[in-house]
Amino acid sequence: MSRKRTKIIIASLILAAALAYLVVAGVKNTSMRHFAPDALVAHAQEVHNKAIQVDGLIAEGTTQWDPTKFQLTFAVRDREGQASVNVLYANRLRPDNFKDGGDVFIQGKYNAAENLIVASKLQTKCASKYEAAEGMTAQTGGTDMADY
Repeated sequence: MSRKRTKIIIASLILAAALAYLVVAGVKNTSMRHFAPDALVAHAQEVHNKAIQVDGLIAEGTTQWDPTKFQLTFAVRDREGQASVNVLYANRLRPDNFKDGGDVFIQGKYNAAENLIVASKLQTKCASKYEAAEGMTAQTGGTDMADY
């Protein structure tokens, strides 16, 4: 093999290794684990100070909104009511359909010592908005012909 060809092969291998490292490091830093509140509490130390996703219900009576600081705090609980996690959503507007008992999806960084998610993204769900009204079909919005 010629020297030039050997250098090209070595340079290609180094470039491929560097590219593989960047891909793996990028995926590792951008991937988030998804939890229900009870699973998050059970795995708290594993995900301390890491980006996570949580979905659950807004715990009744825990919501505090400070409009002067644009700061929303509340607890999210699992559907069985076994565990809850505190949430801080700061420097953003409160979602219009945010209400106690409503479904919520949160992305943020988890602090295990304080059982607190500092949320970077908050989405509320409003299932009733998408359900068909009684006597209406979901596809047409008209009356179900089987009723006649």
